[in-house]
Amino acid sequence: MNAINTKVLPTKRKQVALFSSDPQFKREVATRLDALAIYDVRISETADFLNGPPAETRPGIVILDLANGELLGMPGIVAARALWATVPLIAVSDELTSEKTRILVRMNASDWLHKPLDAKELLNAVTFHDTGNQGTKSRIITFISASGGAGATTIALSAAEFLASKSTERAASTCLVDLDFQSANCGAYLNLFNQFDLAGIIGQPERLDVELMDVIKLSRPSGLTLYSFERPQLPFEPQGADFVFRLLDLVAYRFDDIIIDLPNIETPWQNSVLSTSDEIFIVFELNVASLRQGKRLYTKIRELRGNSVSITLVANKHKRKWFGNHFSRSELEKIFKAPHIKSVGLDNALLTDALNRAILPSEVDGRARFNKDLKRMFKERLDDAAR
Repeated sequence: MNAINTKVLPTKRKQVALFSSDPQFKREVATRLDALAIYDVRISETADFLNGPPAETRPGIVILDLANGELLGMPGIVAARALWATVPLIAVSDELTSEKTRILVRMNASDWLHKPLDAKELLNAVTFHDTGNQGTKSRIITFISASGGAGATTIALSAAEFLASKSTERAASTCLVDLDFQSANCGAYLNLFNQFDLAGIIGQPERLDVELMDVIKLSRPSGLTLYSFERPQLPFEPQGADFVFRLLDLVAYRFDDIIIDLPNIETPWQNSVLSTSDEIFIVFELNVASLRQGKRLYTKIRELRGNSVSITLVANKHKRKWFGNHFSRSELEKIFKAPHIKSVGLDNALLTDALNRAILPSEVDGRARFNKDLKRMFKERLDDAAR
């Protein structure tokens, strides 16, 4: 259960147009990009570049094998490039003369790689210039606890599995990112532990690319991808924040739905995550201390975002008794001065059983009140109609 799953699951495919007359080059590039399960590589002969993009589709990236640069001497090459409009062009060639280099500059090439091709340089160039305009914008859903033990991690895990359970394709495009590096509770809850040594990557965040992301991920049987690392010193490392931002950028590139478990401690990336989230869930308990922290968080996010973000307030561990709760729904609405206050029932036996068996509460008893409360909330706040 602890092993890192390196199987690449299919995500949204993006079109790459490869123009080359070199059979080995075509095979190497197509094999490298197809293996990522992100790109669909369409191969043509080098001279076909002059015809412009096919009428039925426009690729997101063009890779043009110029070999010794002979194509650059052909009339109309600059005009042919104009047919591709703003599609990024990655040129690959042997050494070029200064005259041919100037022509390449006039063609507004986005990048140039030297032959023989370095596979890692190719991958970095493609992912850097990929505009992402063929897919929908990723949706970022953040869960944050108002106080320790309020339950945001459990609810974040449940939300991720709720979205992943809809279909195989949806599971492949859903990801959970655990930003609590102190304890990595998302992974620990499911008895999944990342064995990859992050030391070399954190010191050089630029080494983290889409290929390495598939090596360091953890996976659920449903196909859900999880990134969870126990590294308590990371928030204090000189390039710790750069690593986190790089991780989040690549996750946003790869997945449609991104669920973030964000600790309530101040970190260099907390405001950035809160500022870019599409949905935020503040999870609190029904006691004075947790309510105070929840109100502070709510006020902070509204100051950051105004009314441009959807915030759901979750009163967790709600006791379903007439005299079991110290705060009524109307009192909560007065405290926060906000709608969308949801309650989730307290079920210690269910949660303890799930934790001890390293499975989700929904896998213990899907009909339990706790799971029904969550499912009702997720359907209202996270289903496609709410996007």
